[in-house]
Amino acid sequence: MRTALTALVSAIIGGLVTALFLFVGVYGLEDRPDSVTIKEVAPAHKSSGPTPVSNGSSVREVYTRDSRGVVSVDVAATSDTGPAGGSGFVIDEAGHIVTNQHVVEGANEISVRFADGVRREAEVVGQDPSTDVALIKVDAPREALEPLTLGDSNAIGVGEPVIAIGNPLNVGISVTTGIVSGLGRPIKAPNNYTIDDAVQTDAAINPGNSGGPLLDSRGTVIGVTAQIASESGGFEGVGFAVPINTVKSVVKQLITDGEVVHGYIGVSMFELGIDELSAYAGLSEKALRERYGLPGNGAIVSEVTPGGPAQKAGIRGGDEKEIEGIRVPIGDVITEIEGEPVSTSEDVIEVVNSVKPGDRLLMTVVTPGEKERRVDVTVGTRPEGV
Repeated sequence: MRTALTALVSAIIGGLVTALFLFVGVYGLEDRPDSVTIKEVAPAHKSSGPTPVSNGSSVREVYTRDSRGVVSVDVAATSDTGPAGGSGFVIDEAGHIVTNQHVVEGANEISVRFADGVRREAEVVGQDPSTDVALIKVDAPREALEPLTLGDSNAIGVGEPVIAIGNPLNVGISVTTGIVSGLGRPIKAPNNYTIDDAVQTDAAINPGNSGGPLLDSRGTVIGVTAQIASESGGFEGVGFAVPINTVKSVVKQLITDGEVVHGYIGVSMFELGIDELSAYAGLSEKALRERYGLPGNGAIVSEVTPGGPAQKAGIRGGDEKEIEGIRVPIGDVITEIEGEPVSTSEDVIEVVNSVKPGDRLLMTVVTPGEKERRVDVTVGTRPEGV
């Protein structure tokens, strides 16, 4: 199997992430409260090629304007973890600041330091470990707040220039540049759930950058810097940011309710889809079907939560089997959702993330060695503590 799986390392904390997870979904509210105004812009039209950052002038202009809305987040945590911190950015004149959930997790006290050096106490409005987003708030005069403008992470393209602003290594608010290296990347949240559609960048990210903004060449926020992937476990590699469209949805719910409601179907999935398993095992689709009764495509269900939506719909987990030296816990295989083919577990996550509790999903599943069948799954609300 993947013995050299890439270690996902956050810009604050490192560690390996497990391959099994429960599916969740994120959905937004219709409108934000009238008392809170968040600056958003209409999405830019995608260009046919990357927009150059000429002679660093655009970077200088963006930094000069937007760094005033970026803060250092200092955390006095429990005695077990000691002090920590990261970055954040102002989103409105009410004093709301976005950062990563892993930055403020377990915090006893939080303060933020603005670009002018003024430090203010902050309180947590709400946090969502499933998307690694937290919202904190400071009591500050409006003239001290410089809200950043939130963009559209669906409107960016690979190769476009990006700018990261934050407080790396606690040296002070700094800027690095790069490009969008990839889009639609699934990354792991602090609670091992999957965050969809992360923005991949080669802009330099270091400890302390977590929670800071990733901006496009216009200076609008397209993501929240969250983690890097590294072969060595150190802080070199490719960076990832939580897409700003996900952040906006989460923030709306945190402001109105103080929490985020996630969809839930109650399954754990094997990290490899059928296609990937075929490649790793060195077996053709025909050989997988004849030897192991597996369909030609799909996401492999390893376990189902007793009494959860998937089990109630008739989806089953299974026992571990060895396939050409790869130990695979194989239950049912989800091959289609709402008539669309499924290749990997990420495909299932994407669909579940697009709906809300109470919605129904028609799935085609195959128990190895049996005929395919269709099941109707009613998406539930994730239980407390799961």
